[in-house]
Amino acid sequence: MIRKPTDPYGAYGMAQGSALSLRQSDSLAFTRAANMLERAARDGDRAAREAALKRNQLLWTQVQRLLAPDSHPLPVKLRADMLSLSLFVDRQTLTALISGDAKDILPLVDIDREVAAGLLE
Repeated sequence: MIRKPTDPYGAYGMAQGSALSLRQSDSLAFTRAANMLERAARDGDRAAREAALKRNQLLWTQVQRLLAPDSHPLPVKLRADMLSLSLFVDRQTLTALISGDAKDILPLVDIDREVAAGLLE
């Protein structure tokens, strides 16, 4: 995936000029998002939960933006699955923001960790 260095998620897309491959950089971004979500859920601070959820949403918005064009080189089925997953992340993020309940964050942590692991396969 081609990314711009001005990416709002920091590590996401910043592999150019670093020792990390694009897949490693993407994996790192999902791992960091999962860690931030997990920490925010555990610590119980609503402001930290909201910040972590919004940061994760930025990451997934980038996924949607990158995968949406028909010209994207990923196989159509994989693209469709990732876009479908991103819609679930949108809904679950909204649920977690509204409820303020840490348990609503845990599915997002699991998803981010799975995506990060998949990128390294």
